Amino acid sequence: MNVKEAPKGIIIFVDNDKDEHQLFKLAMEELGLKNKLHSFYNGKTAFEFIRETQHNIFLIYSDLNMPVMDGLQLKRIIDQTPEIKEAAIPFIFCSNSSSDAEIRAAYALNIQGFFRKSTDQPSAIENLLRILSFWGKCVHPQDLSKATKTLK
Repeated sequence: MNVKEAPKGIIIFVDNDKDEHQLFKLAMEELGLKNKLHSFYNGKTAFEFIRETQHNIFLIYSDLNMPVMDGLQLKRIIDQTPEIKEAAIPFIFCSNSSSDAEIRAAYALNIQGFFRKSTDQPSAIENLLRILSFWGKCVHPQDLSKATKTLK
């Protein structure tokens, strides 16, 4: 199975479970994604990378509960950093723990989706394909600046 149009930009994956990293990587390979994957085990190191990178980021896919800095804290600090917030990077949560309160807290931060973690490879592929099908077609603010430069 291949994604017809690969989205542009790198993918940030944040989860403290090594098995989840492997499952996500295998799902990307199964879908034929060539995007560079940057994996982190907590929100703090992910944020440091996001703040410093010169790469366009297509997607941030994060667990909710992690040590050092959890996913909610990561989303908050992204929103408090204007140059990152303005890039309007899709932020998706994927978590085993998904109480009503956690889901409400996540959506209060204007995330773009909340998925329950997949228990097997086919469901991981299906979730990733759904995300890519939608966000791969959306126009991002970073696309607008490139289009404006091209028109001049």
